[in-house]
Amino acid sequence: MWPQFLAYSVTLGIPIASVYQIRKHPEQASSVAAAALLVSALMGSVASIIGFLVIPHSLHSYSPGLIRFAQWAMLISPLSLLGVTLATMVQSAGAFRWYNFFRVAQPLSIVCVLCIGWIAHGVTVSSAALTYLLAGIPITVWNGVWVYRHFRPRLSSGSMEVMRPLFSYGLRAWGADLLGTVANQVDRLLVVSMLPAHAMGMYVVSQSVAGLLNVLPSAVNTILLPSAAGRPLTEVAELTGRAVRATLAGLLLIATPLFFFGGALLAVVYGNKYDGAAGILRILLGEAILDGVTSVLAQAFMARGLPGTVTLLEGCGLFTAVPLMYWLIPRYGLQGAAYALLLATACRFSFVIGSYPLRLGMKIPSMMLRASDVSAFRRAR
Repeated sequence: MWPQFLAYSVTLGIPIASVYQIRKHPEQASSVAAAALLVSALMGSVASIIGFLVIPHSLHSYSPGLIRFAQWAMLISPLSLLGVTLATMVQSAGAFRWYNFFRVAQPLSIVCVLCIGWIAHGVTVSSAALTYLLAGIPITVWNGVWVYRHFRPRLSSGSMEVMRPLFSYGLRAWGADLLGTVANQVDRLLVVSMLPAHAMGMYVVSQSVAGLLNVLPSAVNTILLPSAAGRPLTEVAELTGRAVRATLAGLLLIATPLFFFGGALLAVVYGNKYDGAAGILRILLGEAILDGVTSVLAQAFMARGLPGTVTLLEGCGLFTAVPLMYWLIPRYGLQGAAYALLLATACRFSFVIGSYPLRLGMKIPSMMLRASDVSAFRRAR
């Protein structure tokens, strides 16, 4: 886990900044690509050094052999960060078919290698870790070839000139990345520290099922940001409004059967010992819908060059969730954790809604799907 976690923690917001800069200034694409790849390689190396020094202290209860293995695994960090940056460049080019292929190919390759290893000689801790760490290398190389052919990145004086706007946008967006990463894990950390292991298991499986809803807003955001970046405010408003209405409709369509039959699904997949998770699942489904809508609405600020607003948005959610969990979990157990997450996401939703007139000077997009939206989707096909 360490190589990827540290690599994603030191991005400096460069991957998402490269999407914005390439879409806004396509004539600088070659220079932006070169600068982004250089910074990513350097920061990936920094992550490797940090991990090499930190791991002996963080894994002090493990055997010396495993600690050494984990330290050597940190050499993957530069490739992990380069992989993220290369993938976002494919996204910035609007090549979503290739982007989706690259995203699907990596987990499929992990599954294939794990199955082959399991059949051949069984899966060990080290072989499983190596599978996860090394499976991304072929995809990263493939992405690198694609990016080179499409952007022809070259280091030149132009590459140095684009560093300032790249870092300006990236550092403001970096806070959102960091806070979002922490916010996605803080609930589990608090649940595992405050409730029994069985309760943690129920919470994780409920969250995993509710997490199925995240696929839709994630796919929408992948297309929305490069499509809206650098466009006039009226076009950003139109694209975001259409995207959020389609996302909400899709989330409700997926969540409705899970709301009524999710408990039975948990029993089939995980067994009867998770019967009590159905109530938690319903709360987390509501949270997932609100979170998905909020994330799509936030793309308007990213597209208009206001990533700092999204950082404040993520901070609002994190610093609301932690005290709510400390207050509600001891009193209401798992339901308290789920309600704390829902209330924190509601605060994020309120923040992003309030920021539309204040930061963008525009009305809040309508949430109700329109006939014109359906017609636009049909034309896009």
